[in-house]
Amino acid sequence: MTLEGTPTSVPGSTTIVYANQKTAGPKIYGALAIMLGSLGALMQFFGFLDAGNQAELWGASDNPLRFWLFIFPIIGFASSVVFVYAGTLLFNYKRRGVWVGFGAVGVNALGTAIHSFVIGKIIDESAEGTVVEGVGGLFAGAGIFVAAVSAVCCGLIVALPLLINGNDLED
Repeated sequence: MTLEGTPTSVPGSTTIVYANQKTAGPKIYGALAIMLGSLGALMQFFGFLDAGNQAELWGASDNPLRFWLFIFPIIGFASSVVFVYAGTLLFNYKRRGVWVGFGAVGVNALGTAIHSFVIGKIIDESAEGTVVEGVGGLFAGAGIFVAAVSAVCCGLIVALPLLINGNDLED
């Protein structure tokens, strides 16, 4: 397709200025990250308060791995707070929010994978000599699968503003 004709200028001394509007994507995904991170922080706080009961539930009252049931909610709470911070940065069109969000998602995914292994080990130790021996490995595998799906979903929440229109994000 070609354009033909002679160029003409706008009559008089009129100047046309086009304003580049920012997309609403970073604000939407930033608000979503803030909401999910706040919910995660609240859940991890209550998880820490309930860690003693969880130890009894899993049969780890005298298990040396019991300490992990208190450490994991602290890691989850910290990564959730960092995810809220990343959402705030995204909401304000800051590119750094994407990378901070990826860090929070990575720490949470690693903590969840370790948690799955620990719970699987506790289950295997408490089920020794019973019919359900070996189910801990199944539990650990399911936990790692859930951690991977969660990491992908949360990673997309922070990556989509960069992928949709990265030019709107400021350094």
